[in-house]
Amino acid sequence: MRRFSAAALALVAGTAVAQLPPQVSFDELMSIVERSPRVAASQRDADVARAERAAAGALPNPNLSLGRSRPAGGERTIFDARSQDQALLELPLPVFGQRGARMDAADAQLRRAQSQTRLTLAETRRLAGLAFTRLAAAQQAFAARRAALADVERIRGLVAGRQQSGVASRYDLARADAELALARLGAERALTDLGEHSAAIAALVDAPGWRPAPAGTLEELREQLREPPGELAGNPALRVAREETLAAEARIELAHRERFPVPALQLGRTWTNGPFGSANFIGVASEIPILDTRRALEDRARAEHGATRERERALQALLEAELRRQREALALRSEALARFERDVSARHGAFLEMAESAYRLGRGTLFELLDARRTQLDAALARLELLAALVESELELRALSGAL
Repeated sequence: MRRFSAAALALVAGTAVAQLPPQVSFDELMSIVERSPRVAASQRDADVARAERAAAGALPNPNLSLGRSRPAGGERTIFDARSQDQALLELPLPVFGQRGARMDAADAQLRRAQSQTRLTLAETRRLAGLAFTRLAAAQQAFAARRAALADVERIRGLVAGRQQSGVASRYDLARADAELALARLGAERALTDLGEHSAAIAALVDAPGWRPAPAGTLEELREQLREPPGELAGNPALRVAREETLAAEARIELAHRERFPVPALQLGRTWTNGPFGSANFIGVASEIPILDTRRALEDRARAEHGATRERERALQALLEAELRRQREALALRSEALARFERDVSARHGAFLEMAESAYRLGRGTLFELLDARRTQLDAALARLELLAALVESELELRALSGAL
């Protein structure tokens, strides 16, 4: 049975992975992560809140008690019959607003749970967006290292030909072989990084066997995310904090209403057998709140409300500081990328070509050729790092504003 269950789970997981595309765009990934386990768990919490709302609106059940008395000895001073039966129906009447206060508190808690679901979805989309950005950067870095590996293989062939003709030394060939081994190692590491970032995305949607590839480049993603909004009005974390404060206010009113007793209307009937006689009864029962006034529960609710209000203020200040930090980081990174592309990126493509031409003509050394190749690769990777950091800042700004 266990083996059958494991096989069934594996089949279901394999089917789920088969339904996922091998290559995803940013928008497609944002739609896919909406079915992640984190979001599903948060939605179940909202379902719990809906059930509690339904329970809060329920009316109290009546109480029914039945009893029979028989003479046990002595004179019949209580009733003069063979037996006496009695029935009593008690109906609680929450006439001091307890039911309405419970419903309001449950409504506030439901809105808070729904906001928490939106926050979980927004945080999952944020994590997926950052993972997609890193995956796209890793893919482009792997492409850059593969291109660098092809350049080193070409340089090694050039050195081998010159060594056979007696122009290059054995040291030059050994140095080219070492550079080729390093280039292969760099490409392998880049491939490993690519797999790790792809697995991180798969973990977000609970699809361990899925290894997605990004559709598009960092440049295209930057164009898609350009001009991010920068206001906190729609921040999901701040909305949760506000809903929590409102829920705490509703709990204060509930605690105040719960201090009042709930009277119960009593309807009863008593009858005897042998001879038969009956009597009806109507009355009211109520707790007398003189020993426990439940003031502590109301004080606790007020203290919790004060704590949630202060947490909301602290979160507001923290988010405003984070918003300023991300704006400053975006401006600095945009300026750094523009300066890099102006001063370095526009020129580094000619480094290798000039160094290779000089080496073929005997006017340059192998060290200069390999250094030009490394400079070209370092410049490409540095540009990718700057671009990825810039896109991450734009993503963070969109997440802060709730527009992601």
